[in-house]
Amino acid sequence: MKNSKKFLLKFSSAIFILFFASFIGCKNSPTDSVVNTEPTTDKAALEKITLEDSALSSFELNYNEEGMMDMMSPMGMGKTTSEIFPVKVGRKITSVTRTFTITQLSDTTAEGNLVLVFTGNLLIGVTKDPSIKSIDTVISKPFVTTVERNVKFVKVANTNHPLQNWRISASSLTKGGTNSANIFIKSITVKLPSGDEILITDPLNYYLSHGLGRMKQIPIVSQNQDVTVEVEIHSAYASEDFVSLTYGAGFHNKMNRAKRKFVLLSDDGLGNKVYSQTYRANSFMGYFHAVIDAMPTQVIKDDTAPVESSAWGFPYIVK
Repeated sequence: MKNSKKFLLKFSSAIFILFFASFIGCKNSPTDSVVNTEPTTDKAALEKITLEDSALSSFELNYNEEGMMDMMSPMGMGKTTSEIFPVKVGRKITSVTRTFTITQLSDTTAEGNLVLVFTGNLLIGVTKDPSIKSIDTVISKPFVTTVERNVKFVKVANTNHPLQNWRISASSLTKGGTNSANIFIKSITVKLPSGDEILITDPLNYYLSHGLGRMKQIPIVSQNQDVTVEVEIHSAYASEDFVSLTYGAGFHNKMNRAKRKFVLLSDDGLGNKVYSQTYRANSFMGYFHAVIDAMPTQVIKDDTAPVESSAWGFPYIVK
């Protein structure tokens, strides 16, 4: 019995010594080092700030609809030569390529351009019977779209840590699509609950302040308040276009993403059409994006038509 106790004591001591030695060895090992991901240059810092900014990156959360979505307004399921009737429509992004370029850099300010290339599929849930809304076929159309925005920065410090030295002072709206000459957005008018109206005709040169400077602030909307958006489209096609609004998805509440189809207000017969829709800011606070996407009607009603798209996006804050 005594021999067993001595053996256990010696064994336990040996295990403790080995553990302690390995701990010291690991701690002092020259191959172990903490990976420092903090940017070491101004360019890298500006890119990181841009990609991680909540107001800017919320565009992707609403542009990527992650699949087919119900439309919270009539689809206008008119018959086409291909005899399909769309029930649900949505973009599903499979990859995103982000390219950030510094276009101007001084001791106190900087400007950059962010280009996003989306590769994905437009998913269209259709039925052959317009009297019911039961999907019997899903059509998948591949697409590649390119969107971009401009960002302005201001230097707020002069430390050895570039990430601490810069802040976004303002950013433009987002503009892009498939670059088709057959359909494009000419302007949008945003009617806020306060009574203020914002008219945008050149989104890449329309800047919203991020709290620094004297530019227009990012629109602030109270929870559950309505915002009306009017969109002017130029289309080479005589029929009513498929113009949609996707909104409501944030970093902590993607499930609140919603989609509405715009209603045609006027058509001058020369390709210029005005559409309108109203959306309600959800009950979650934070940064969001409203994404407007205009496509010819045959994109969703003709299974042989390629994807043509023009998309703009604007940020808003829910408080």
